[in-house]
Amino acid sequence: MHCNPYTGIHEVFNASDLTAVDAGSQRREAYATVLHSSDRYLCGAIVLAQSIRRSGSTRDMVLLHDHTVSKPALRALVAAGWIPRRIRRIRNPRAERGSYNEYNYSKFRLWQLTEYFRVVFIDADILVLRSLDALFRFPQISAVGNDGSLFNSGIMVLEPSACTFEALVRGRRTIRSYNGGDQGYLNEVFVWWHRLPRRVNYLKNFWANTTGERALKERLFRAEPAEG
Repeated sequence: MHCNPYTGIHEVFNASDLTAVDAGSQRREAYATVLHSSDRYLCGAIVLAQSIRRSGSTRDMVLLHDHTVSKPALRALVAAGWIPRRIRRIRNPRAERGSYNEYNYSKFRLWQLTEYFRVVFIDADILVLRSLDALFRFPQISAVGNDGSLFNSGIMVLEPSACTFEALVRGRRTIRSYNGGDQGYLNEVFVWWHRLPRRVNYLKNFWANTTGERALKERLFRAEPAEG
């Protein structure tokens, strides 16, 4: 069976032309995140779920997790709104034993969510400040660029496919990741991708506990996010 991971590369999408996404669409869509190897990002995943709901989205929220997530942690995640899906981890064959990226190829399991037409993956250390539902209008792979040619896999739009999943797993031992992790690997596979606006996935560093920095943190992360 031939698998083409580059579906949609010839389509042109303009974010300024997108209208509100119809929540009643017949095509099933979901947000998803992945927890594996520890409970380290438990609180982040809970905050992520709450921030998605506070943004007004009613899409399913699917949590892929492995055996290391404890039952109490899982109960807390379900209470936050996640639909749990237990997975077997996928090892990065080029990673050192016990390293942080040893099992980060578990993210490939996202392509097994074939009951959904489209999935927006969000890392568990990200806070949603505005609705991201418009991303469901974009094709695979849509993401924010790290530089001129590479994308960041912290937020990405994908289209689940058993064929694509098998291709990703099959290439583990022959495809070299530029950074040793899933992001480098996926960039080697999805060389054609759609660029999302930088503000969709933005890293903010707070360098000093100054009055200005404190005011900025309060403005960004208070209960009601600032306009604009």
